[in-house]
Amino acid sequence: MNWSYIAQVERGTRNIGIDNMAALAAALDVSLALLLSKVDG
Repeated sequence: MNWSYIAQVERGTRNIGIDNMAALAAALDVSLALLLSKVDG
């Protein structure tokens, strides 16, 4: 996964697919559910 792609996702200029979300969660060593959970604050 390219860093510029991740930056675009963070800025909201690009949508991320479920496969890439799973890859990102695996790279961060967290579950996909945790990655998608809402954080209060």
